[in-house]
Amino acid sequence: MNRSKPLTAMVYEAVYSDIINGKIASDDVITESMLIEKLGVSKSPVREALVALCNENILRSIPRQGYMVVQISPEEIGELAEARRALEVFMLTKSFAILTDDMIDELEALSLANLEDSHIRTSPMDNWQRNMQFHLRLASFAENKIMYHLLEQTLRMLTRATTQYFLHPDDSNPLVRERSSGSRHFQLIKACRDRDLYTATRVLEEDIEDLKQ
Repeated sequence: MNRSKPLTAMVYEAVYSDIINGKIASDDVITESMLIEKLGVSKSPVREALVALCNENILRSIPRQGYMVVQISPEEIGELAEARRALEVFMLTKSFAILTDDMIDELEALSLANLEDSHIRTSPMDNWQRNMQFHLRLASFAENKIMYHLLEQTLRMLTRATTQYFLHPDDSNPLVRERSSGSRHFQLIKACRDRDLYTATRVLEEDIEDLKQ
């Protein structure tokens, strides 16, 4: 483990990453003793990390047994997608009139770097983090810190819901193909270059609606 970080944070990230990447299944029971042995740390940071994951509704405590992953229902995914659409479409519309060529160039450079990185780091966590990075950078151009923070929270809550599509890669799944190539990001960038708000909004909404599949 990377000792440069506080132990609680390292334990949290290790467990969270295993959940996102499918190494901890929904029916697995996680125990403190299991993590202490696996990660080579003391009981205190393990317990603190597990409590934090429970507070974020990622894990739930099972008395006298351990902890299990909280499942996200289709209804919750739909509500999160609606929240994301309301935030991102508004922020895109707000920023569209002030988008500069430099801003668009920055988005394109980020997308090209993400595409290259996708051939190196291929886990579900890596995939979603690249997606979040793009959408948060686009949203940042609206210069609304409160809405940005809300969008960041919403995207984080959607992490487990979206990565389920990548636990068992299927090239016939159009969502898997799109996420791997980042094609919608490039479509969105083109619409921004063309100053075509209608197409940019449509592409963004399609990207968000795919979460409900």
